[in-house]
Amino acid sequence: MTGPDRRQTEDGGPRTDPGSMPYFPGMPGRHGANPPKEAPLPAPPAPAPPAPAASEARGGPAAGKSGAVPMTLQGAPGDVTVAVEGRIVIEDAVLEKIASLAAAEVGGVAGPAPAGTRVAVDEEGGEVTVDLSIAVAYGSVVKDVAQAVQQNVARVAGLMLGMRVAAVNVSVQDVLMPAAPRPREAPGQTARA
Repeated sequence: MTGPDRRQTEDGGPRTDPGSMPYFPGMPGRHGANPPKEAPLPAPPAPAPPAPAASEARGGPAAGKSGAVPMTLQGAPGDVTVAVEGRIVIEDAVLEKIASLAAAEVGGVAGPAPAGTRVAVDEEGGEVTVDLSIAVAYGSVVKDVAQAVQQNVARVAGLMLGMRVAAVNVSVQDVLMPAAPRPREAPGQTARA
């Protein structure tokens, strides 16, 4: 073999493999040094996000390139950098519908009762109280279904409204037979009237 071996330096000494050196992000010039055993490792610096160019910020020709914030519904609330003034009003019918749909998700609920749903909002305290009437499917444990409705309505309404749910009052007003499943039609057949 002519010339130095790949594992030897020019003077014939052993060459250290750079991939086997321990990495310690310490002072410059001290690559491969082990930290003192008592000292914790420093956290690596966070990369700074690239600043958008002026033409990208206005939606100019470079706005379609990577790094530009797209104008979609996929953004996060932190993406808005300017304070927006205004008022948000959620109608009581929307609150009632959220509570009714959350109750309908619970197994054993056959549907809403004729009395329906009422919601009271305390604007000052930011709390919601829900009065809900349901019909339970025959064969279900009424108390268990009602408790599950309370929990699900409180969870869903709290998440969707961003308000504290003070109380969910469930009134079971009816028991209904579960709907019989409709027979499936064979492919190629039409329903008879």
